[in-house]
Amino acid sequence: MRLPWAAQGLVLLASLLLTSGCADRAVRPQLAQQQSLVPPDIGALYTTPEGARLSSGALYQVAVMPEKWNGDIIVYVPGYHDPSRSAQLPGDFATSAISRLLLPLGYAYASTSFRGTGLIQPDWIEGDLLELVSTAKSTLTGVTGRHSRYVYMTGGSQGGLATVQAVERHPEVFSGGLAACGPIGDYGRQIQYVGDFRVVFDEYFHDVIPGWPVWREDASSPSPGAVDPTTWGAVDSAAAMAITDPRNADRIAQVLAVTHAPIDSRDPSTILATALDILWYSFRGTNDAIAKLGSPSYSNVGRSYQGSSDDAALNAGVQRFDFAADPSRLAALQTQARLRRPLVTIHTTGDPVVPVWHEQLYARRLPFLGRLLFTPITIQRYGHDNFTEAEILAGFAILVIRVSGADLVVPESILPDPSARTVFTSLAESYGARPVLMPAARGTAPAPTHRSSTTVRATLHPAP
Repeated sequence: MRLPWAAQGLVLLASLLLTSGCADRAVRPQLAQQQSLVPPDIGALYTTPEGARLSSGALYQVAVMPEKWNGDIIVYVPGYHDPSRSAQLPGDFATSAISRLLLPLGYAYASTSFRGTGLIQPDWIEGDLLELVSTAKSTLTGVTGRHSRYVYMTGGSQGGLATVQAVERHPEVFSGGLAACGPIGDYGRQIQYVGDFRVVFDEYFHDVIPGWPVWREDASSPSPGAVDPTTWGAVDSAAAMAITDPRNADRIAQVLAVTHAPIDSRDPSTILATALDILWYSFRGTNDAIAKLGSPSYSNVGRSYQGSSDDAALNAGVQRFDFAADPSRLAALQTQARLRRPLVTIHTTGDPVVPVWHEQLYARRLPFLGRLLFTPITIQRYGHDNFTEAEILAGFAILVIRVSGADLVVPESILPDPSARTVFTSLAESYGARPVLMPAARGTAPAPTHRSSTTVRATLHPAP
C-alpha cells in the first residue's frame, strides 16, 4: 500500500518442517541476466548496480557484506504503490532498517519493485519473486563462493500480503515469513472496509466540502463506479479543512463510529490522518480495482449501517452500490490459510488502513497444524506499519528461531538505546525466542550470527 514493513512442541514443529511438501505447482524460476556487484559508499556492503532488472523489467537489488554472510537471505518487497506511478524499489536502502540492522548481522538482502503497481497480481509472485530468489542465490554464490541456506520472506502492508502468499504457495523456496500489517485475513472484507468509509463519509461531508465528488454508479459508463483519481489533488486540502473544522466535529465522529476506523484518542491529529489515508485508497485505487478485478468489487446493498445518531436517516441517504467481483480475480488477492513453513505477523492494534482484525481472521481460517506454524504479534499503537526498529528485530528473532531452532545473536551496537534493547528482548522472549545481546569487544568489529540452542522454548501465542 502507499506508505511506506517484523508451537505446541518443537518436535512436532520440526517434523512438520521436515516433511512439508512442495508447492501446488512446480515453477521453474527464470534467472535474471547476471550483474556484477559494485561497492557503494557504505563500508563493506556490496550491492547490484542501480537499475538492475529482472526478465519482466522489474527492478531488483541484491546486497550483502560478503565477509559476514551467514548464508541466509532476507527478501523484502514493497507495499501498495499509486497505480498511476511507475514501479520502484522500496525506500532508500542505504538508510533502511534492513541495511542498518540486518546486513551487519550477516544476512543478505534481495528486493524487487515488481513489474507493476496497484493491486498485487499472480505473476508478481510466480514470476518476479521467484526469479528474484534464484538470481539472488546465484549472485551471492558468485560473490562469496558459498551457497545459501534459509530464505526469509518479508514485507509490510501489501508486501505483507505478498509475504504470506509466497510462504503459503512456495514452501520449497521460502523458509518462513515475517509479514507486517498485511490484508491477509479477507481481502474482500478489506475492500468493503474502504468502500464503506467512502460512502459514509460522502453522506456526512458532501455538503460541506466545496466541489466534493460523491462516488456514484454510472451505468452508462464503460467502467461503472470508476472515479477520476485526479480529483483527489483538487479536493484533499478542502477535505482536510472540513474534517478539522470544529463545526464538523460531530460529522467526523459519526463517520468513525459507524465505520469503526481507528484513531488514537490521545492524539486528535489522528482523526485527520485516518480519514485522509482511507479516502486516498478510494480515489487512487478504485480504477485499479476495476482494471484488475473487473469491477470495484464493492457492494453495500442491504447493509444496515449502525452507530450514528440517526441510523435511519443515514441508511436512507447513503449511496448504494452492487459491484460483483470476478471470483477468480479476487481469489488472486486472497491468502490460502495453509501453512507449511513458519509465519510471523506483526500488526498495530490501531491500524487505520489495514485493520488488525486481519490477523484474527487469518488465524481462524488456519487448520490446527497451520496454527502451530503461525505466530501473530500485536503492538498496542496507532498507525499503519508503525513499528520501532526494536520491534521489527524482535519479530525477526522470533522467525529465526521458528525456522532454524537457533537464537539470534545481536551486537548491542545495533540497538544503542538501552530502552530499545529492553523492548527487543522482552518482546522476543514473550514469544519463545531468547536472543542474545552481545557487547562489542573493544577494538574489534562484532561478528553476529546465531546461537545454537539445545533447549528452545517455542510457545505459540494464539490470536486474540
